[in-house]
Amino acid sequence: MFISDKLCFVEFGKTGCSFIREVLKENIKSGQLTKIHDPITSDVLNSNRLKIGSIRNPYDWYISLWSFGCSMKKKDPLYSNLTSLRLNPKRLGNIKNNKIRKIFFFVDQFKKNLKFNKNLYSDSLDIDNFKKWIQILLDSKNKNFISEHYSISNTNKFIGYMTYHYLIKFTDHKFHHKFFNSNLKNIDDIKSFYHNYSYIDYFIRFEDLKNSIINLFKNNKIIFNEKELSYKKPVNKSHRLPKIEDYYDKETKELVEHYDKLIFDLHNY
Repeated sequence: MFISDKLCFVEFGKTGCSFIREVLKENIKSGQLTKIHDPITSDVLNSNRLKIGSIRNPYDWYISLWSFGCSMKKKDPLYSNLTSLRLNPKRLGNIKNNKIRKIFFFVDQFKKNLKFNKNLYSDSLDIDNFKKWIQILLDSKNKNFISEHYSISNTNKFIGYMTYHYLIKFTDHKFHHKFFNSNLKNIDDIKSFYHNYSYIDYFIRFEDLKNSIINLFKNNKIIFNEKELSYKKPVNKSHRLPKIEDYYDKETKELVEHYDKLIFDLHNY
């Protein structure tokens, strides 16, 4: 996070976080950086600070997430989860009321095709690999292969990988147990949950990164060098084809539209 006495920025991975952190640090001298992707703490959440998040078109977000894994391999947590057996019960924490889901989770670890999954990350320009990869993430019968809390949340039946992590990042953590106790049964429940427990006041859009930051600064009377900001360039850590539509066919596009509908609706993508 970036925290100052007036605001905090909570990072959502693959949405230009490194660039945003750098700009905030350079222009708000009273602020400080914590470890990147730190969750918001209770004291910051309950403070009067302006809470800022970042967002990206879901189609583009998935491409970036996958191509990052292609480059980073084991340094990417999702790559490690998909290409390794995850048998340590501690990785699921002390989540209650999910004994049956946990049993299926461990059984399915032995059903993983590790060689196949590793090959999906062999080339970030291989469109067919991307399509196979996103079907693992969004097809309900494959969810346990992801080996995360998302795998044993009943919400994975109707929300996507991106939406789940978006909600975990940008809603009050005191209520995250609802993702695992069957309180959230459909997309309408998810919408209500978001509107009740979300805490972000302002979103920086990846597609309009610099203008989003400039508007943030101007609206909150933060002094900054607009000319200097205009020359800055975000660092793209992924090697990929330039067009989003190159990666999708009708089936995979519809999967993202269906499972990540909440983000499309909330942010007008």
